[in-house]
Amino acid sequence: MIQRFIELGEGYSDIYELLTIGQKMSERVEHVIAFHSEDKFKRKASVALVMTQTDPGNFQPIYICTEGLPHPDEHNSQRYKLVESLANTLQKPFITLSVQPSNAFGEKELYFQHLISILRMNHIIKPLS
Repeated sequence: MIQRFIELGEGYSDIYELLTIGQKMSERVEHVIAFHSEDKFKRKASVALVMTQTDPGNFQPIYICTEGLPHPDEHNSQRYKLVESLANTLQKPFITLSVQPSNAFGEKELYFQHLISILRMNHIIKPLS
């Protein structure tokens, strides 16, 4: 199976596209996830939707808005609450994970591979087959 992140943007207005994807394809949403990270400048959050795999094609997309939301402990973010609300509406747990910030990696693709490995180790997505 191919598991790949599809980056929508940094979450300022892209978060509404993520919410629309979740609402319009609710039957395909498997998990709603927040990745919390901290660098020397600030704490931030990325939000993602893990979708079920396509048939045919064996492709599992993970839609993500990267590090554009403030960390919920520091800022009462309405956009973050909208993602929590989507998880509740879809009756999916809102999974939160602490991860390294994307700027700790040389390129974005390495960061996404890092996140995929964390998701696999936590049995959130299927292992490599």
